[in-house]
Amino acid sequence: MQNLTDDAGVAHAIVAADLAAVRTLRELLLEERAALTRREPEVLNAVVQRKLACLAELQQSEDARKRLLARHRGSDWAALLGTLDPALAAPWEALRADLRQVAELNRVNERIVARTRLGTERLLSMLRGQFDPVGVYDRSGHTRAYGDNRPITSA
Repeated sequence: MQNLTDDAGVAHAIVAADLAAVRTLRELLLEERAALTRREPEVLNAVVQRKLACLAELQQSEDARKRLLARHRGSDWAALLGTLDPALAAPWEALRADLRQVAELNRVNERIVARTRLGTERLLSMLRGQFDPVGVYDRSGHTRAYGDNRPITSA
């Protein structure tokens, strides 16, 4: 019985640490979005370093979760939480909701990065004189590729 009580305390600590780390990660993703939209590389680098530290904390919790699951010969974390302490169901669901939010924030930031990267690649191509052909309609209504490959500048 003492073992279950001890393990319930461990599970509470894991869930609490995860909640704190995921909420910090959510705030960092919002900071990251602001830095991306304002194009502030120094701020972005600092945020990325803090995100990496937060992810390291989450990895430590994951390792502890795996050890606890192995000790109970289980594979379902939610079921184990219900066995150890039914009061863990609410924080576990809050954590899952926060994780969904973090995943969405991360997807938005990924799209911002991809859009910025594409824009930068296009600008560099223009400077090099490497334009992508543009589809232009001819007199018969068909499209044909047209591109000008003259460099804008030369050294």
